[in-house]
Amino acid sequence: MAARAVLWLAGVAAVSSAQVIDRIAVTVDQQVITHSRVLEEIRLAAFQNREPLDFSAAARRGAAERLVERLLIEREMELTRFPAPPASEAARAIEELKRERPERPFAEALAAYDISQEALQKFLLNQAGVLRFLEGRFRPQVQVSETEVRACYQKREPKTTSALEQARAECEAALTAAGVDQEVDRWLREVRGRVRLVYREEAFR
Repeated sequence: MAARAVLWLAGVAAVSSAQVIDRIAVTVDQQVITHSRVLEEIRLAAFQNREPLDFSAAARRGAAERLVERLLIEREMELTRFPAPPASEAARAIEELKRERPERPFAEALAAYDISQEALQKFLLNQAGVLRFLEGRFRPQVQVSETEVRACYQKREPKTTSALEQARAECEAALTAAGVDQEVDRWLREVRGRVRLVYREEAFR
């Protein structure tokens, strides 16, 4: 299951001393997602997943899609007054990333992706809030049947009682996660149908 990981930004930015105006990549009703924000999303996600940077048209489109989803989710979080996670969650996530990258200084790793620790902390904090919201909102709607669980763990052919119990727990978790993803996808399709969503194709060429 692919984790959703999600972040949003509205507005235009002045970059460099020449005051070059940032391009708009996507508009969602009256809110905008800029081209620079799409590029930052690519950098942050690649850093988190330890993947090479990819700024292809397809990668930029995928990053924009994630940002649109996050913006829509944030709107719902604000509407329902869902509490933001404490800043300590981002700090813990940063420490975990540092432990995963002992081969060189963390600041050097960040520089290789052209991102700041502040941007990464914001990304991780927003991600934690979104995942918590989705879990709380949609997990109660998912019911996994005994038949589904049995069909799953029987395929694994556990040989002992302890292995059977572990396989059962893993199957329940996997089936529930898949169900939550389906509910989230269904909800996002409905929400997207109610907004005016415009992609500026020149930003993805």
